[in-house]
Amino acid sequence: MSEQNYDHQMKKLRRDLAFTRGVCIITSILTLLLLCGGGYLFLRMQGILENVQPILEQAAEVDIENVNETLWQLRTMLDTVDLDHAVETMEQAVAALDELDIDALNSAIEGLDTTELSEALGNLNDAVESLQRVEASIGAVFGR
Repeated sequence: MSEQNYDHQMKKLRRDLAFTRGVCIITSILTLLLLCGGGYLFLRMQGILENVQPILEQAAEVDIENVNETLWQLRTMLDTVDLDHAVETMEQAVAALDELDIDALNSAIEGLDTTELSEALGNLNDAVESLQRVEASIGAVFGR
């Protein structure tokens, strides 16, 4: 019976040893995968760092105090601007240009040098369009 008990214990110990080996193999594989993942992340971070390093150097060279001072001056100047008056002036200029009688101008200039006059009228039309765009953009910026 002792030999039978001995064989039974040996089988149990072999099973326990096989189980322990399996757990050790699984643990070793997981540890190896974690190390590979860490190495992959390290390489990716180095690549990202190489791309970001020039940007960080440029950001470090920026004179923050100068930027803050410039922004403060801009804010001060914008606070002193009378936007209502500027918009009103633009509207008056656009209205005055809209009131021009193009047909009367055309009949008055029929015998004149039309090339130079065409360029002047083209410039005038461009100025009217520019003023209208400025008025629209000021209105869009300040919610008018």
